[in-house]
Amino acid sequence: MSDSQLTGRLEELGLTSYQSKAYVAAVRSGKATPQDLVDVSGVPQGRIYDVLYDLEEMGLVEIRSRGRGKEIIAPSPEDVLGDLKRRRIDELSDTIDTLSSELRRVHDDTIDVSDDYVTMASREQTALRHIKRAIEAAEYWLVVATSPRIYRQIEPELQAALDGGVTVRLLMSGDDSTVEHTYPEQMSVRSRATADTVVAADRTYGIFGSNHPIQDTQRYLITQESNLVLLLQDYTETVWGASAVVQTGRTFPRRYLDPRRAITDLRSELDDGTRFRATIEGYHTDSHEPDTWEGEIADYELRSEVAIDFSLAPPTVSSLTLSTSDERLTVGGWRATVEDIAATGIEITPIAD
Repeated sequence: MSDSQLTGRLEELGLTSYQSKAYVAAVRSGKATPQDLVDVSGVPQGRIYDVLYDLEEMGLVEIRSRGRGKEIIAPSPEDVLGDLKRRRIDELSDTIDTLSSELRRVHDDTIDVSDDYVTMASREQTALRHIKRAIEAAEYWLVVATSPRIYRQIEPELQAALDGGVTVRLLMSGDDSTVEHTYPEQMSVRSRATADTVVAADRTYGIFGSNHPIQDTQRYLITQESNLVLLLQDYTETVWGASAVVQTGRTFPRRYLDPRRAITDLRSELDDGTRFRATIEGYHTDSHEPDTWEGEIADYELRSEVAIDFSLAPPTVSSLTLSTSDERLTVGGWRATVEDIAATGIEITPIAD
């Protein structure tokens, strides 16, 4: 379809001429500044922000704040238009399906828009779409804090992550009756009366939503900026340690993001002499070349200047010593500098006697 045909179909769904032109331009651009969309769409400069905020309210675009200003992202048209169909115009489903197919073809031809970003979403369906994508993106460590209602909607994605070997920690909010459920045996589950909505997948994808004390609506922070995702990981670890245990999920192999999480989880077994084999993905700290190592955990170091519960707060030093077939290597976290290896992911399995 031509742009004029696409905008015409969008106007049939109730969008104004300016909204239709701006949305098609956003889909074709993939990501753009408001000024870019003014230049491409022909929407007047004085109207572009009102039009974009209207499109964001409809769930058709996302407005992200960057250091250099606003950036407009068009999510997959198939997702957002499908939601629009369910909410507004079931009787025009055939028209929407045709339009969605055409816009998806345009979207697939645009550049990748999955680079680091921080944005806010006001609609739960938008947040839910990102939550599912974050779960699917996890490879090693996934923490999810949510309500039973949301859990039921993401249960298939969590099961798929578990089947793929991801370590999943689930924190359920609500009273005993609402969190009572049969969970996959691999998954560690805890509960507390109230908790913020948090999803943090590895260091790559994070979602945070906190109920406002005086507002009915909830806004969600969505990010793929690694430092912010790690902050969400650490924040949830603190809340996790003060929550009631529902089930432990003690199965192997287990995956971890860094030595700290592995050591605090397995410390008693390591101290008792249980032998573990580890597969490390990471890079050499001297050359920064990526590599993979396998071997037995020969020792560990976990210490701080003051006495502290390392499950609730990070230590000053946390490292593993890995004995491979021909050498012993020290393993630190992804920002390690003094150890031999900076780990980006760790998988651990007991060694049978």
